[in-house]
Amino acid sequence: MALFNRKDRTPLFGKQKEAEDKKPTRHELVDIPLESIIELSDIATFEEIGDFSRTLTLFAFKKYEGNGLLRYMYHLRNTEEELVLGVDHIAGTKDEYEISRWIVDSEQELSDPLPDEMTLYYRDPENEDGEIEVVYHRQEIVPAKLTVVNVNGEDKFDAELHEYINDNNRFMSIELCGNWLTFYVGFLISRSDIEIYPSSVNGHIQS
Repeated sequence: MALFNRKDRTPLFGKQKEAEDKKPTRHELVDIPLESIIELSDIATFEEIGDFSRTLTLFAFKKYEGNGLLRYMYHLRNTEEELVLGVDHIAGTKDEYEISRWIVDSEQELSDPLPDEMTLYYRDPENEDGEIEVVYHRQEIVPAKLTVVNVNGEDKFDAELHEYINDNNRFMSIELCGNWLTFYVGFLISRSDIEIYPSSVNGHIQS
């Protein structure tokens, strides 16, 4: 005798199972578990180290949610450096994403309002005493709910993203959280430039 069948032989928990079957599958780029291994093989990686790829471990990530905004910034490191892998959901699509590669250029307290145009200075690799000026133009300001996740758990904040671009289609995203600024400088890469080896560690944000 089946204890959980009705007289019409319809399973009592049929609707629950049906609802579970309809749950959307999490996209491979969304909410990658901490301690996952990520391999980068973009052109910049090749130019910087002369190797086809480099392997890093995901030790923390930030999730930004706002009007038309869903962005993950995955903070990666190995014994030599830290990089950031960005994943942006393309608004108006079901599961299409842009992928970007970033460095944290600097972190500092806010002193004056951020201008519409910012100039960053970098060392000239061809001249030890020279500098290269790179001018970025602000495109938009996006209010966001920020969730920061690391091995200690997660914290939530209100934030603003100030999005800049330069003439070479390189990006700068400035996170303003409270009175603190984090400057990210990066560029787009393709899905084929990354390989993800998810860890079995739990504790990442559940969709």
